[in-house]
Amino acid sequence: MPKSRLCGTSRKIVISLILVLMVSFIGTIAIAQQSTDEVEKLRHELAQKYKNAEPGESFLVGHMTFHLSQEYSMMVYQSIEQACKQLGLQSKGILAQSDAEWIQQTQSLIAAGAKAIIYNCPNVSIIPELAKICNENKVFMATYFGITGEVYPGDFGPYWVIDNTPLADEQTFFPLVILLQKMKENERTNLLHIQASKTNATISTALINLGVYQAWKLYPEIQVLGHQYGEWNYEGGRKAAEAALAIRQDYEGLWGCNDSVTMGALRALEDRGLQIGPFTASRDMEMTTAEEILQGNFLVTCGFDIPYYGGRLVPMLYDMCVGEWYPLPEEMFQAPELSVYGRPGEVEQLAEAAGIADHPNFYIAPTEENLNKVLKQMKEKEPNYPYDFRLMSISKCKELGLEYDRHAGAPAGLGRHNYYFPAQIDKFGSVEAVRKHVAATIEHFLDFSWADTWEEAEEYSKKFPPELKVEPIWE
Repeated sequence: MPKSRLCGTSRKIVISLILVLMVSFIGTIAIAQQSTDEVEKLRHELAQKYKNAEPGESFLVGHMTFHLSQEYSMMVYQSIEQACKQLGLQSKGILAQSDAEWIQQTQSLIAAGAKAIIYNCPNVSIIPELAKICNENKVFMATYFGITGEVYPGDFGPYWVIDNTPLADEQTFFPLVILLQKMKENERTNLLHIQASKTNATISTALINLGVYQAWKLYPEIQVLGHQYGEWNYEGGRKAAEAALAIRQDYEGLWGCNDSVTMGALRALEDRGLQIGPFTASRDMEMTTAEEILQGNFLVTCGFDIPYYGGRLVPMLYDMCVGEWYPLPEEMFQAPELSVYGRPGEVEQLAEAAGIADHPNFYIAPTEENLNKVLKQMKEKEPNYPYDFRLMSISKCKELGLEYDRHAGAPAGLGRHNYYFPAQIDKFGSVEAVRKHVAATIEHFLDFSWADTWEEAEEYSKKFPPELKVEPIWE
C-alpha cells in the first residue's frame, strides 16, 4: 500500500475514533442531564405532594429552644426572627425546658397556625413524639442536633425534613490540635477536658469527644483530665471546672465543649489563680470569646457562622411549605462548613507547625472583622446580621425577581457561609453509613471518662467497630 494511502487511512481511523468519543461524550452528558431531570421531577412531585401553603403566603414559623443563656442559642433565635421578617413570615420563639413543655408548646404553635417549626436541641428521646405530632398535622419540622443512630430526618413520616448539625469532630480537631501544639512547644501536658451533655444535643457531645480523640492521637504525651459535663452554658462550665479543681489543681491547658462552657470554666480557674487563657481552646465563635482572643486571653475557637446557620433553615422550610423544593434522603442531614478563629499570626504559625495548615478543610477567618460585623449585632436592640435570607429561597427569588444565592449575600472572606450533606462526602457515601457512624460514636464517645492517658485511650479504641470513622478527614 502506498505511504500516502496509509496516512489517509490512519487519518480516517483517528477521525472515526474522535467521532466515536464525541458521540460517547455527548451521550454521557445526555444521560447525566436525564438523571438530573429525573431528580428534579421527583423533587417537584414530592414538594407538591407535601406542601401546606401557597407562594407569597404569610404564615407562622415556630422556633423552640432549650435556653437563651448561651450566645449561640441567642444568635440562632435572633437570626430566625430576622429571616422570617425578610421573607414576610410571622415568627414565634418559645423556651422549653422539659419534655412536657416541648410537646405542649408544639401543640400550641400548631394550634396558632404554624406551618413549620424549628427545634433547637430538644431531648432526643422526645423527637419521635414531636415528629409524630408534626406529621399528623402536616407541619414541616427541622432540628438542630436532633439525630442519633436510631433517629433521623425522614423517619416517622415525610414532615421531619432537616437536621442541622455540625460535624463537631471536625470542629474540635482543628482548634484542639492548635492548642495541643502550643502546649507541646511550652512543655505543658495536663489538659482539663470539659464535656457537653448526656441529654441535650447528645450527637454533638459524642462528635466533640471523637474530635478530642482524633487530635489527642497526634500528641500522645498529653494527659486529658477531668471529663466533667458543662451542660452547654457558662454556669455549667464554672461548676464543671470547680468539680475538676476539687480533684487536682495542676491543669496547664483547657478544652471545653463550646465557648460558653469554656468561658465559665476559664473564669473558675482564674479565680483559683490558674491563668491559662493563652492555653484555652473551644468551638462556636461567640462574641465574648472573640474579644478574649483579641486580648490574648483565649487561644482559638472554631465556628460555623452562627447567624447564617440559624437563619438559613427559614427559606428552606418556606420552599418546602409552598411546594418549591423537597430534600432527598441524603440531603436531610446537613452540616455547616467551618472556620478557625485566633489571633492573626499565632494561629497560622501553630497550624503550620502542627501540620494541619494544608488540610483541605482547614480555613482561617478574620476574628476582629467577624466580631465587629457579625457578633456584636447580638447586643443590638434590633440585630441585623449581614445576610439576606430571601436569596436562599428558590420560591421567594422567583416571586421577587431576585437571584438565588446559597451564601445569603454574605460578604466574601468573612467566613464560609455554606453547608454540605455529610451522606454525600467520601468518608460516608450513604445515609446508612452516616447512621451507623453516628450510632457507634454515641455508644463510645458520649462519655469520655474511660481515658486520662493515651495508653488508656489506645486500649479502649480496640472496641471501636469499623463503622466508626475516626480518621480526621471530611472532604
